[in-house]
Amino acid sequence: MMPMKRGVILIVCVVALLAIGLGGAASDMLGFTGLWSADLTLSTIQTTPISAFHSRLDAAAFLGPVSLGARSDFDVDGWLWQSFQATASVAFFSVEANLLYAPDPWTFAYAGGFVSLNFGGAWLTYYAGFLGSIFEGSVWRGSVIEIGGSIGATSLSAYLYLGATLDGVLFTQSASYVACTRGDCVAPAYNERYYTVLPIQSGSLSFTGAEIQIDSYLCHDVTLTSTTMFSPAGFLYQEFHTKVWAIGMLPINIDLVLRFSLQTKSLTLTPTLGLGTRFCYGRVLVDLIAPGPIGLIEGFSIYGLDLFLETPTFAIRSLSVFDTVNYSLFRTDGFSLSDSIWIGEKTGTGTCGSAGEMLPDYWEVLGIGAYRGDACCRTLSFLALTYFGDSGSTFDWMRSEFRAQLTIMDGLGLRTHLTLDSDGVSDWTLGISIAW
Repeated sequence: MMPMKRGVILIVCVVALLAIGLGGAASDMLGFTGLWSADLTLSTIQTTPISAFHSRLDAAAFLGPVSLGARSDFDVDGWLWQSFQATASVAFFSVEANLLYAPDPWTFAYAGGFVSLNFGGAWLTYYAGFLGSIFEGSVWRGSVIEIGGSIGATSLSAYLYLGATLDGVLFTQSASYVACTRGDCVAPAYNERYYTVLPIQSGSLSFTGAEIQIDSYLCHDVTLTSTTMFSPAGFLYQEFHTKVWAIGMLPINIDLVLRFSLQTKSLTLTPTLGLGTRFCYGRVLVDLIAPGPIGLIEGFSIYGLDLFLETPTFAIRSLSVFDTVNYSLFRTDGFSLSDSIWIGEKTGTGTCGSAGEMLPDYWEVLGIGAYRGDACCRTLSFLALTYFGDSGSTFDWMRSEFRAQLTIMDGLGLRTHLTLDSDGVSDWTLGISIAW
């Protein structure tokens, strides 16, 4: 009964805010928005020419500060996902509710949302999440309470975890889910759904942890994040993350993570060193070598190289992996070279579902991106990625991807994605988007 009661509370909040929006926004017109997109993937090296199909329909209605929306996903086998979302914001009060169903059979998969009070420099947020019984045999639920405040360039947030975390949960097409580590889920694929609140308990709620996070911008080029984590057994770890884009007038990049765990008495340093700015840099990815848990640093090993240059209309990036045993290239769909490719640990970033595809067979990728637009709403985005690995071909070439997206007019867009390897054109995707 408790999951149902909490769900009713969220619905009551949304209905109440809808009534406030209707009463306080008499001059606002009721509006509707929508987006339909479809992607068809052809394979020339398989017996079945159509290897994938996806269609998505988004529809939303809004009146003043209140909006109600629905999203439907379809693939070649039929209805894939159906979700609903309600949001509202009135003065210092905001609320959001999400509901996810797996249509075949029509089954409840997830419900979650938050209620937040924000008074400028201070805020209080209550998160709740419910995981459907189709996964674990019973409904899992959990809550998170966040209290935060900010003064100048420094903000502090304290989280109390009651049967849930804010790491996230990723639902996949095969009616299953994956518990993600915070930050691992980069851009869910069309057949996935991602939500922030991850329930981890059934029955009565109990304390599952606490977290204190402090973010400080010492200046535009230096940021410092402190994270203190507690478990039901006590102190878990303390982590400091410093990111430096410049020291004085020198464009020196330093990305340093320092973690101290009391239980294991471990001290870990993970530096990234380089030269340049946010739009033009060269970075050396380094692992430090220490003989023991908190011993002195004996040396370092370089496992990767990242070169990047970006202008308003053109970008180029080169990523090289030297330690292919522990690290790998990752990719995801998109037109940003900053986010579409990266280097990560094989057991770490990007392995949550298919949000980030690991490419262990390649040791280097060269990417080129371009963008062009005019005053008539026509835009063209282009991205080319060329992968190299251990092969007998010229320059060890193994694979190339070409992505293009054209906005013909406001609300109408076309796109294509072509993958070329030693066997020829392995995948060719054609897509269309219509917005209103």
